[in-house]
Amino acid sequence: MKESVGEKFVEHTKLKRGDTFPVGKRVPAFKVYASPLETVRLPSPKQKGGAGLWSVITARRSQAPEVGSNITISEVAQLLWAAQGITGQRPGGSNLPYRTVPSPSGAYPLEVYLVIRGVSDTFAGVYHYVVREHQLEQVRIGDVTKDLVGALLGDSGVETSAVAMIFTGVVERTVTAHSERGYRHLYLEAGYAAQNVLLAGTALGLSARAISTFFDDELSFLLGLQGNRELPLTVILIGR
Repeated sequence: MKESVGEKFVEHTKLKRGDTFPVGKRVPAFKVYASPLETVRLPSPKQKGGAGLWSVITARRSQAPEVGSNITISEVAQLLWAAQGITGQRPGGSNLPYRTVPSPSGAYPLEVYLVIRGVSDTFAGVYHYVVREHQLEQVRIGDVTKDLVGALLGDSGVETSAVAMIFTGVVERTVTAHSERGYRHLYLEAGYAAQNVLLAGTALGLSARAISTFFDDELSFLLGLQGNRELPLTVILIGR
């Protein structure tokens, strides 16, 4: 029987005795656009208080946002910080700060984009989250709802959401550190980050639903990604 693509992926990314990883090689873990259309300084995230963890885990449900839902820029800031925010500095003078999710070897291959439709005091468009500065940079202006609906196989939840948060993975960062095994880390880390966002949304009283089925090339085009160097991994629709 012909080996499936999934089986090939598992086989080619297995770790076997005798395998070695690249040593001392690292790709910068932060992406910044040279000439963004606009930048949005985000409010500082809350790092203490809030709802109890166990009650939030119990309450979490996949829920489609209501029609015409809007959220605040403060809520957006909190969700982005939960996704990839900086939580502290590593000892020994390292320039790799800790983030809200783990990443093997500190490769941090994830990037976060927002398709904003209904956020207070913020123009519609496509934005990239700048982790170091805790701010947004606009990379595409205007309402791209139609294109996003098409990329998500006609999902009607886009039209009732305030924001679509999209996680991508920069392949070079993780493969440089972990060879082919790094491809597995892309999807694992997207899962870690997505769960943080879903729990944070629940704690904020928002509705959120994760989507893993989409037309990859169409979503990449919408975000302006470069071929297979940066891959779309998962999408979360967020609203009230």
